[in-house]
Amino acid sequence: MTSTRSATEWSTWGVHARVVVTDPASLDSASNLIHGYLAAADAAVNPDRADAEIRSLHEGRNPVTPMFARFIADALTAAEATDGALDPTASAPGPHSWRAIAVDGTAVTLPPGVELDLTATARASSADHCASATAELLGCGVLVALGGDIATAGTAPHGGWQVQVQDLPGDPTCQVSIPSGVAVATASTVKPLHPDSVSLWRTVSVVARSCTLASAYSTAAVAMGGEAVGWLADLELPARLVDQELQVITVGGWPS
Repeated sequence: MTSTRSATEWSTWGVHARVVVTDPASLDSASNLIHGYLAAADAAVNPDRADAEIRSLHEGRNPVTPMFARFIADALTAAEATDGALDPTASAPGPHSWRAIAVDGTAVTLPPGVELDLTATARASSADHCASATAELLGCGVLVALGGDIATAGTAPHGGWQVQVQDLPGDPTCQVSIPSGVAVATASTVKPLHPDSVSLWRTVSVVARSCTLASAYSTAAVAMGGEAVGWLADLELPARLVDQELQVITVGGWPS
């Protein structure tokens, strides 16, 4: 392993993106690959685009591209892991209609009346794929951070990947070390989607084997209130919860 690292940053999808590689000579290639993937991902899942693949699927076009199939499969994984708390449907005839969605290669089974919304999982899924595909193609260690969604792959730097967990300046902060192939995701309520919503938690951060799962668990935990601590502990997931009074609770052997 090597301690040499190089990084680049930019803004995309309304968040701060950061890419770190263990081989400085590969940084430009990694950046180009990830820029390209994120552009293609937006064309696949952004429902505001007239040419988006998600709109084509709703209009009956099938099979889909391998990239889009992966997004759907990851969304179903997140739904299963959270018992539907992260529901990938925008409209559906029943509360668990997502269970009837299936992905077989690039063929998607979408029941009548069901439309998808992959907003909750697309960013974390992209971080996973960008990290794994770039590490495989370039043969080096890669960390991809898209906002609070952080995925790693390839050979880790000496001492592991160092990740700072913090929401806003002045909030409690900590730095954790994680091995390659592990992900960290943080869900925040500092800027809630619904102004009238109130959560016990300011942020919830979770470590999991993929960013898709880490993001799913952290997002679901935010909505659970006080039950989140026991739920995450039962799942044996390393997690860090910060309440609205800035008190910190950790469970599951949160990494140091």
